[in-house]
Amino acid sequence: MNTVVQNYADTTAVVREGWEILVKHLGLLKATQFVVSLERGKGDSVKEIAEYWGDATVDEIYDRVMKWKAKKQQNPKSSACVSKL
Repeated sequence: MNTVVQNYADTTAVVREGWEILVKHLGLLKATQFVVSLERGKGDSVKEIAEYWGDATVDEIYDRVMKWKAKKQQNPKSSACVSKL
């Protein structure tokens, strides 16, 4: 197998080329499944969730989320990202 190595200064170009190759050889559905399987995130999400919600019960979490959603509907231009609900 002959391999040609190119120096890509623009990562967007190599990502685009890689996506096109994946879609061509796997099809859109399988290419998407492949890419999604690579998205693993960083950190310990279980620990982060525990730290964020603390000892709150499911009912307390639900109430906080519903209050946040109601507030969000009253002010739709506010930031979608909040540090603490």
